[in-house]
Amino acid sequence: MSKISNFKKQYFLSNLLKGLIWLLVIIGLFLIFKKYFGGAYTELMFAIDDKPVLVFFVFILSEVLFGIIPPELFMIWALNDNTQVDYFWLVLLLAIFSYLSGIIGYYFGLNFSKTELFQKLRDRFASRFEKNVKKFGGFMIAVAALTPVPYSAVCMLTGAARFNRNSFLLISSIRIIRFLIYGFVIWQVNQI
Repeated sequence: MSKISNFKKQYFLSNLLKGLIWLLVIIGLFLIFKKYFGGAYTELMFAIDDKPVLVFFVFILSEVLFGIIPPELFMIWALNDNTQVDYFWLVLLLAIFSYLSGIIGYYFGLNFSKTELFQKLRDRFASRFEKNVKKFGGFMIAVAALTPVPYSAVCMLTGAARFNRNSFLLISSIRIIRFLIYGFVIWQVNQI
């Protein structure tokens, strides 16, 4: 196996493991909060349950701004008083919004990579991924779509690197798979 293949495998598995650990932490905190602070949990969910437009706005803003709020928290919000079908439609909608946020990041990088704003954002949030995006392109898109590597940041760098748009759109669509898998896990945990 080549040195590059080993690096890719290790990089993906390392970030996948981080994602699974992060998911377990969020699920553990969710279960603890729900069990020991059930009243506060119910009040919080009731307070935001009738404000889906606000919740989706905050989600989209978070996704565009490099995922500052973990998407799993929005999946937990989607659990509130919903049937399984309603829940999975909400998770799918979150996934689509996340995918579209990545497209926004791609076009931002494509069209504004020479601006001072782009340079500041890259230096602050994405510089550590830039070398790998330029070197591995589609692989990095897939890693960011499936793991906690900042998806929007990688999309922005991918656009700046002038990665092929159609390939980007296709590879990036696996972001939806991550949401559906995580959504399914969170639904199952909520049944406990």
